[in-house]
Amino acid sequence: MNTQREHGARVLIAASGTGGHLFPALFIARAFQRISSSCQVEFIGSGRPLEEKVLGSAGFKIHTISMVGVKRRGIKGLFQALKKLPASFKEIGEIFRDFKPDVVVGVGGYVTFVPITYARIKGIPTWIHEAELKPGMANKVLIRYATRVSAAFAQASFIKRKNVIFTGHPVRENLAEISQGIQPPQAPKKVLIVGGSQGARALDEALPALAGLLNERNLELTHQCRPENVISLSENYAKAGVRAKVVPFIDDMSAAYGWADIVISRAGAGTVMELGVANRPVILVPYPYAQGDHQTANAMTLANSGKALVVKEGGDFQPRLREAISRMLDPQFYHQMKQQPFESRSLHAAEAIAQGCLELVREGSPS
Repeated sequence: MNTQREHGARVLIAASGTGGHLFPALFIARAFQRISSSCQVEFIGSGRPLEEKVLGSAGFKIHTISMVGVKRRGIKGLFQALKKLPASFKEIGEIFRDFKPDVVVGVGGYVTFVPITYARIKGIPTWIHEAELKPGMANKVLIRYATRVSAAFAQASFIKRKNVIFTGHPVRENLAEISQGIQPPQAPKKVLIVGGSQGARALDEALPALAGLLNERNLELTHQCRPENVISLSENYAKAGVRAKVVPFIDDMSAAYGWADIVISRAGAGTVMELGVANRPVILVPYPYAQGDHQTANAMTLANSGKALVVKEGGDFQPRLREAISRMLDPQFYHQMKQQPFESRSLHAAEAIAQGCLELVREGSPS
């Protein structure tokens, strides 16, 4: 047992793509630092600007490797990814020689594949976290040989594998501070619209088209949209007399959840988990092109508990969204939804993952 090595562990976390990967990675990194101030945590990414915004601005060093995704890119995309593999392994080798990680953590996305694989070859303990009910392309392979795997959902398809443990999903540390008290029935007035870290085109188009309803019901909006739509959305809401704050990114999501009475959102795993903790009635609009339609599966975990309405894109999307908003604005229906019991979502998943990784470091080698 090497307690000194555990507390001074060098941790390498691989995460890239959207906020759905980057924010849980950040929460895990902070958990390592809370457990032991002597832990050294660095990241591997793919060079996307959001990585610097989320991870770099938090003070973490980010190493960039040459990887491309293959999802929805066909045979050409597969060949491009394979062509980059030798360079990626060389870059990872250099990073490992310089940083000498004691444990390597993958939090989803194609950038995790090479670091976890290289670590496993070198006998370095590995841990991957799967946020979805069904694993993505990279994790579907990595689950087979990662030392440990943490699952966000107890119902995950891979939960019975011997190297898998259920931890819940890392969420923002101050969500517990949001009031979850049940208020007397009253019409909700504040609506938060969240399209994910890149915004959602469908929501950017549908909500302004429903401006008549929003104005009629005297609603106040915060709308996180696609960056290119900020000006046009702001102008459209203003013309319709709707009070709306339109932004391309929300830095403090806990404050945004606390402000909102209702949330209209995509159904990424992290968002679904956080809304379960925050107890905010929500209209979920699953991203229709998500691999394996996993956002619909995520959404149904809340809907089946009476905590959400699900409106899928497709024919008559705007009228169906209008109907869902109208239902949610009914004080009795809103109050009933807020009172519905819901399976508790752990506020300590990040700590559980970090502590588990440090136990692997103490053990010294993959099982």
